[in-house]
Amino acid sequence: MSEQAAAPPLAPRAARRWPSTLVTGGAITGAFILIALLSRIWTPESPTRIHMALRLKPPLAAGLLGTDPFGRDVLSMLMAGTWTSLTTALLSVLLGLLVGVALGSCAAALRGRFEEVAMRGADVIFAFPAIITAIMVTNIFGPGQATAVTAIGIFIIPVFARLARASALQIWARDFCLAAQGAGKGRLRITIEHVIPNIAGGLLVQATIQLALAILIEAGLSYLGLGLPPPTPSWGRMLNDAQTFLDTAPWLAVAPGVAIALAVLGFNLLGDGLRDLFDPRREGRR
Repeated sequence: MSEQAAAPPLAPRAARRWPSTLVTGGAITGAFILIALLSRIWTPESPTRIHMALRLKPPLAAGLLGTDPFGRDVLSMLMAGTWTSLTTALLSVLLGLLVGVALGSCAAALRGRFEEVAMRGADVIFAFPAIITAIMVTNIFGPGQATAVTAIGIFIIPVFARLARASALQIWARDFCLAAQGAGKGRLRITIEHVIPNIAGGLLVQATIQLALAILIEAGLSYLGLGLPPPTPSWGRMLNDAQTFLDTAPWLAVAPGVAIALAVLGFNLLGDGLRDLFDPRREGRR
């Protein structure tokens, strides 16, 4: 009896690799989140404690990163400023995400006059630069975290509204949405059950990118004196205080400048990595 050739075993499917940008961005942002959480329970010194005898001490002479013109520990201020920047950015992006997705999804579902009014309103807001919008709002309502969150969130709303509408229109053309309509489901129910879950990946990617922008805007507002009022530590105010001492104490500007740059880089890399994770074809084209 002839022996049949044994079929070769199936090769295991190659493990899906995590994009390097996602790993790097996640590590950077994770480090900042840990620093922000740590600052709520411990800092080397009180970030608001004034000690004039130790003013303008260089790094390692008094503290790891030196002291500022009021003798405050720069490292402690930097850690506390991390919490300020991240919470302000997160709340503003969350505000823009919730309102923008609601507007964009409803515009795609209802169409007609509502869509036209919502999208034209988004275009008007989007026409103004982010920092100009934030400055106008903070000048009207005064400085503070709630005002900063509202100011930044207003600019972010049209970003998510336009993305949600464009993505939702593609989902509405899919067969499962047409089948749901044929089954008698309402457009609001279809939006909640089918549309939003299918566009969540793209919204998450955009949210991480907007977090980087929100950190920059918050730092700019604090630099101009329109962010959180003193003595609340802020990266932008640290840069403002350091500009007078660039020749004699350059470390005052280096610490918050590097922190802002790394935080923005981390969120941008995280967004690129999430985009590659949700669409592996993009990674193959690089």
